[in-house]
Amino acid sequence: MTTEERRVRDFGLIFYFWFLLVIAAYAFGFYAIYQLVVKNTDLVQWVLEKFNSVTTVLGDYLWWVVGVAGALFVIGIVFAYLQVWLMSYIGAEIVNTVIFGIPLVLTGAGIYSFIAFSEVWIGIVLIVPAAFLLIIALLVGKRVVLGSKIFEMSNEAVNDEKSSLTPVFFFALMSLITLITGIAAAVFTSANIDQWLAGTTAGKWVEYVVFFVLIYAYLAIHYTMLHFSDAINICIFKRWNNYKDSSLKIAIREIWKVKGSIVLFGMFIAFFDAIIKTIQFFANRNWFRKWKKNKVWTKTMMVLKIIFFIFIIILKGLFKILKFLNYYTLTIIVVEKRGFIRSVVRSADLSLDSAADIIIGKTGVNIAKGLFTLLTMGFFSSGGFFLGYYWLANQLSIPDAEFALGISYKIVFSLAIGALFFLFGYLPTSAILRPISTAYKTILFFHIADPFRGNPGRRSRISKDIQKNIDDIQAEVMETYDKEERPTWEKPQEAKA
Repeated sequence: MTTEERRVRDFGLIFYFWFLLVIAAYAFGFYAIYQLVVKNTDLVQWVLEKFNSVTTVLGDYLWWVVGVAGALFVIGIVFAYLQVWLMSYIGAEIVNTVIFGIPLVLTGAGIYSFIAFSEVWIGIVLIVPAAFLLIIALLVGKRVVLGSKIFEMSNEAVNDEKSSLTPVFFFALMSLITLITGIAAAVFTSANIDQWLAGTTAGKWVEYVVFFVLIYAYLAIHYTMLHFSDAINICIFKRWNNYKDSSLKIAIREIWKVKGSIVLFGMFIAFFDAIIKTIQFFANRNWFRKWKKNKVWTKTMMVLKIIFFIFIIILKGLFKILKFLNYYTLTIIVVEKRGFIRSVVRSADLSLDSAADIIIGKTGVNIAKGLFTLLTMGFFSSGGFFLGYYWLANQLSIPDAEFALGISYKIVFSLAIGALFFLFGYLPTSAILRPISTAYKTILFFHIADPFRGNPGRRSRISKDIQKNIDDIQAEVMETYDKEERPTWEKPQEAKA
């Protein structure tokens, strides 16, 4: 038994309880769908009518539409990988240009406003935030450069380890099933709970508890599956960083050792999210609908809605802080094989120390998302529009008559086709963004957040330019870390699995 295996303190039994919860929740969700369909014949009839109308309009082109949708999805995957390949070479330059370029552009616009406009306040509005952003960028300039290089390295990791997309697609499929069954269960319970509680002494609070448990159950499934997907990719990128090989089989075998801690982490995050969603659910369902509609109560309700809105914003802000403090929790669970509680405490420590690096990573992913979205919109939307306008509209005899404001039916139809093309192209593009974030988090952990964790032999995959940046900045960056108070340990070089 190795040192790492002896450190595992995992409550594996809870995984099997969670698995039973998944089976029960899905069974109840599908039963709810069955009951809604059986008892609501109008809904079934409406769906059949819509389906028949679509098939009638498309006619012989129905299978062509299905084929085009599938082809678009495949092309979207290829196009997304091309973008990741591009970012693996110039991702750092793009991130640096945006971060340092925005305050410079705002400064230039402010100076121009002082010259071109007589209103001084226009220039001040532009100069003040520009100066603030520029000062921040200069203070953490070296960390921005290093973070952008690690972001570029993350794209390189995803480009090399294309198997990292498999867990994401699996999670997307299971997330769709969870969403459908969860909504059906909520609707079915909402429609029948008064009848179920009739004749009992249960108070209104029982209804709140029922819906909280219902919402929490499906959110626990969602977050736990999400964390299992990320954990598999953390293993893949860990081996990419440490060795020359990685595989899904090895990753699944590794995370099986800490399956209980992953479940606990998912249920922990789901608990706080369930509180927010339960409050929103009952607020929309009950609270604001029972007040009388006169001027006094209208003004009162306006104030109450504003207070409620601020309250929800505060709760969501606290939830984001909670997720920020747990930025490394899953990585620590998977890499160091620590228990859930110890991983949470250690993650909070590392997250506060490396806050600037985390923000830079999130900024890089958001920049990549904007770039990917822009390229995907231009590529797929324009292609769909021209295909719809010059071919499909003629095949379906869409008239060229004006619809409104001088816009023809043909243009509206072509815009709709362009939007559908963008949707099918964007889905795989957006899916790739999660492995990039996971790769960044994993590489950041090894090289910056906890540099005393391993040994130089684990950095065989790092490129020379990134190593140079790390060597140049590491001494300065490490001054912000409290090395004396953080307990660290080194384990022997891992044997290849």
